[in-house]
Amino acid sequence: MPDPGNAADLTEFIGMLGELRAWAGMPSYRSLAKQAGPFMRPARVVSPFTVVDAFKPGRRRLDLDLVVAIVRALGLEGAEAAQWRDACLRVHRGARTRGPNGVPRQLPAAARHFTGRTRELQELDELLGDRIPSCGAVVISAIAGTAGVGKTSLAVHFAHRVAHRFPDGQLFANLRGFDPAGPPTEPANVARGFLDALGVPAPRIPTDPDGRLALYRSRLAGTRTLIVLDNAREAAQVRPLLPGSDTCLVLVTSRNRMPGLVALDGAVPLALDVLSREEARELLARRMGPEAVLGQPDVADELIDLCARLPLALNIAAARAAERADTPLSTWTRELHDTRARLDLLSADDSQADVRAVLSWSYHALAPQAARLFRLLGLHPGPRISAAAAASLAGLPLAETRRLLDELHRAHLITAVDRDWYTFHDLLRAYAAELVATDSTSTQAEAARRMLDHYLCTAHRAGSLAYADDASWHPLDLPAPAVGVTPEVLTDRGQALAWYQDEQSVVEQLVSWAHRAGYDDHAWQLAAAQVSYLQKSGLWQQWQQVSETALGAAERAADLARQAHAHRWLGQVHRSQGRQPQAHLELRLACDLFGTLGELTCQGKTQLDIAITHGEEHAYAEAVAEAHRALTLFESTGDSSGQALALNLVSWYLTRLGRAREALPYGLRALELARSCGSLPAQSSIWDSIGYIHHHLGEYEQALPAYHESLRLRQAAGDYFLQAEIHTHIGDAHLALGDTEAARHAWTQSLAILEHLQHRDADAVRARLDTNTARQP
Repeated sequence: MPDPGNAADLTEFIGMLGELRAWAGMPSYRSLAKQAGPFMRPARVVSPFTVVDAFKPGRRRLDLDLVVAIVRALGLEGAEAAQWRDACLRVHRGARTRGPNGVPRQLPAAARHFTGRTRELQELDELLGDRIPSCGAVVISAIAGTAGVGKTSLAVHFAHRVAHRFPDGQLFANLRGFDPAGPPTEPANVARGFLDALGVPAPRIPTDPDGRLALYRSRLAGTRTLIVLDNAREAAQVRPLLPGSDTCLVLVTSRNRMPGLVALDGAVPLALDVLSREEARELLARRMGPEAVLGQPDVADELIDLCARLPLALNIAAARAAERADTPLSTWTRELHDTRARLDLLSADDSQADVRAVLSWSYHALAPQAARLFRLLGLHPGPRISAAAAASLAGLPLAETRRLLDELHRAHLITAVDRDWYTFHDLLRAYAAELVATDSTSTQAEAARRMLDHYLCTAHRAGSLAYADDASWHPLDLPAPAVGVTPEVLTDRGQALAWYQDEQSVVEQLVSWAHRAGYDDHAWQLAAAQVSYLQKSGLWQQWQQVSETALGAAERAADLARQAHAHRWLGQVHRSQGRQPQAHLELRLACDLFGTLGELTCQGKTQLDIAITHGEEHAYAEAVAEAHRALTLFESTGDSSGQALALNLVSWYLTRLGRAREALPYGLRALELARSCGSLPAQSSIWDSIGYIHHHLGEYEQALPAYHESLRLRQAAGDYFLQAEIHTHIGDAHLALGDTEAARHAWTQSLAILEHLQHRDADAVRARLDTNTARQP
């Protein structure tokens, strides 16, 4: 109880009683005593629920601060005070309407473990500076982001930071834009609560919505008030609640982007993404202690990745890990690796702290067609998808698919990388995969077929444009794609190579996915359609992986021709990686299978691979003999391109045997045939060989133009790896001419390519640079 001898206590208590009277609608003291009879009894013998329920609907809402203050003034503490507080919360959950001086202080408590967001807070700070000139309009920030990304936490944290700059109060309302329990809150109902908090007596609050909203705006005119409108569904829900005064600040949070609020109402958009890795580490350190993070940084980073750097997921994971303090963090992380169980584990038995539940609120707010597309995206391996691929997946026209993708983007269920590319984080992907698994088996199978056909048709088109004149290219006889498939539009080599670069990781994943799912035709064909790109780009690990998967698919289908091709691809990748015994084994298997099948052209190409493998082992005589055998096969089939390649290898290995003068006619004949076929890669290889022959004959001035022509053609063909060898040869020729600086420049370019590819030849080039650096004065 207040001390009657303490004037400050007594004044405060009288003020509380005055607020209680205003809260009841300013009745006479006689009617107040009758209406609030329970307060006249000793507080310890009156049920809090009886007292709270005594205030009938239509009266002003309970003020939690006021109730708690009076209860404490009456001498109740601990469990008894908490019981009164809980009773108030039951009637009006969580509302904090007015402080002790009648000024509304409705902000919820700020998040205890709020972390990072330095850039975003700076942008919000700038709203209060001089950067936005006074124009009579309210200043609005529209904070948008996916579910669980921390929009409310950011808004509330910032609001607390600047609350002192808004002495007329802070209003907060959850607009329940995505609440599964009911429809979004009507603006007029929000205004009613705000008018309550602003001290407007109940009889003076208009009953009609427009009048209520008008009074709300009138009460805010000329005031310095901060309004937080949390969890808005759309701009139409927010717009009526915007005051007309530029002395106010409105913070709006939503899972949807609100372009209308930006365009028509001058809102400043603030897109909130997942945390940076550093911010995520800081959050875990605050929740779990720095030792848990700094002591095992790799495990902590793994946990961060599994939680997709989503604040809600990280907070739940940290809380769950804290509950199991005796369990190593690595064990908890290992459990999260199971994507089927991840969403179950990221739940704290509370709908507000359950990643699946929180994501579901956004999903259930979608229109049916957009929801269907979101589910189907769960079939895609990621990390990103083009608009055309999404159209194929859904079996819809491209224009309609773009509209649906835009809807998902506005709902923050996907992210637009640019106009034609979209992505979403792993937890959203897991949720979409969980949803699509509930669709019928036929629906899933049809969508999967369209997706595979999209990538197969596009990859084959890209290969035809980029490598049609290359011996490594294997054209396919594809059936017509499924109805609804929209392949990418590619018209030239540059577009084809760009598509391969953009989609390589997706196609690689689809090869494995197709094989696991039993689509063996697609698995093998997708591998065949990208082998040339992987080979030319020096992507050895990916090349080996797709080749092994292709072999498995061909063996399960008992297709000997496809097995032969897969064995050849594996032989090539083993050879490129210096594993010559394995290369010989795979290439001989391929050669024998092609011979059995009567595929003489493929058999000849495989013999060329065997020749190169001998050459890698410095067995140059065997390499020349194998190249001659291949030449005989190509001559028997009239294959000019194959003859050019075989003649080139004969000239190369004769030069390595010290027979350069004998080698030159083979090289010139090879160049003539390659030109007649129009093969740029073949011409590039032959020009390199001709330059190499001139080099070994001591004709360095003639070697350099040949090397440069080889490099030009190799670059035009998009053949990245073999450019390194040509740069090395150019450097060697410059060194022989005494131009050390030009030699070092060429070797440096070669080394950059080889180091990027982590190729074993980098050591030899590095040695050239080191040796010639030491020789310089």
